[in-house]
Amino acid sequence: MYGFLPSYPPSMPMDTGRAPRRDATRNRERLLDAARRTFAQQGLDVPLEEVARAAGVSRTTLYRNFTTREELAAAVFEDNVARIERRAAELAGHPAAVIELFDFVLDLQLGHGGIAHMLSQAGVHWFTELAGRTAAAFIPLLDSGRKAGIVHPDVYVCDIILAYQMAEGAMDDFEGERRRESHDRIRAMLHRSLFVSR
Repeated sequence: MYGFLPSYPPSMPMDTGRAPRRDATRNRERLLDAARRTFAQQGLDVPLEEVARAAGVSRTTLYRNFTTREELAAAVFEDNVARIERRAAELAGHPAAVIELFDFVLDLQLGHGGIAHMLSQAGVHWFTELAGRTAAAFIPLLDSGRKAGIVHPDVYVCDIILAYQMAEGAMDDFEGERRRESHDRIRAMLHRSLFVSR
């Protein structure tokens, strides 16, 4: 009846697949870390083979985990969203939490500029959900900041998201040190627009 199942000698336990799963998890983490670094250093057009090389894995392993550039970028974006959520939870209750979270996300954007734009252009179906999670992380901190008088009263979460879109568009034409300088000027401008000077 069960003749299609492999038979194992009593001394040989059936392989549960646990070790390969650990290896697969470790390889995926290496690839995400390598993608984060190479995207930041060389841009989103970096050859995927370079990502595999930076991760210390084969091209086969990379394509087993991520079949397209968009899929890899989406995984980096999702990991960033999880980091934003964790940071928002850590900052809850701090007087200037919304400003600190705003700067945290702006710094992530500096290192991974273009990912959100690429995913939205590619129509990746879970992009909207991830963007919604980012907005949701801001809402309680933004409400607290508004009540504390550190956020302009007419600023809402849609304005925060728009600010990031504007920042990304403004930095698109810059690379290297000029991108950092542009980023700093944009940060100061956005702070004036969103937050009350103390």
